[in-house]
Amino acid sequence: IHFNNELLEEEVDFICGMYYVYTNNGCIEKLSWWPRPQAWSGSGLDIGFWSSRCEDWFQTHLKNI
Repeated sequence: IHFNNELLEEEVDFICGMYYVYTNNGCIEKLSWWPRPQAWSGSGLDIGFWSSRCEDWFQTHLKNI
């Protein structure tokens, strides 16, 4: 039996709260309530574990939604 442990792109979109917005120039922009993995990866908060700084960022972001 083979298992794939990676999420599908659609699953990541769902978890991050992805939605689409029409811009003034007629284009469609992808936005999300939470950062997508590639935005998180390499950020100052991506240190390999969930730190108190990560928790502070999360709680602040959650309050602003």
